[in-house]
Amino acid sequence: MSIERKVQQRTIESRKKLLDAAYSLFVEKGYYNTNTKEIARYAGISIGNFYNYYQDKCEIYCALLEVYINDSYKAMQELSDRLSELESRSAYEDFLSSYLRQLLNRAADTKRFFDDSVVIAKESTLVRSILSRSEKEIIAVMESFLKKRYPDRQENFYTRARMIYVITEQVAKDILCVQSPSQKEEYIQILVKEIIHLLFDL
Repeated sequence: MSIERKVQQRTIESRKKLLDAAYSLFVEKGYYNTNTKEIARYAGISIGNFYNYYQDKCEIYCALLEVYINDSYKAMQELSDRLSELESRSAYEDFLSSYLRQLLNRAADTKRFFDDSVVIAKESTLVRSILSRSEKEIIAVMESFLKKRYPDRQENFYTRARMIYVITEQVAKDILCVQSPSQKEEYIQILVKEIIHLLFDL
């Protein structure tokens, strides 16, 4: 392996270590209770090297948000493709219920990380921009799904797609605060019925 390749490989590995360390600390302690020295120490990298890769903790937080956005977009596209393959209403409900449970289980582990984004967005135009882009991309996938499903309908599918996004986003936050498993499941089933209604009862 050439020296240049070794340097590139070391850079990739160091960035990953820093991202993993930052994510773990942001989830455990919160963004505002974490500093760059802790991230570097947790990653096993000197603070000087930290600044070779990221200007500050906001920049590394943004890098993590970008990863989340890309993953969310892919997941939403896969969901859209899968729903397009299903034929019965019960199949839609079963699949969406399973999908939402998985989504909420992952979100429960990362709740603190994303709760902080709302506050950070008030201070950082870059974070605001990333969150806004994420919202637009996810709504665009929903809008595209509706247009394909109802090619002959003359309707503003963007409005309906945005409504689905806003309702799902808000209710999902509420579900994460519910402690009772039975109440949480009831909440999920109600949300699924609302999504199905907005998607398919046209």
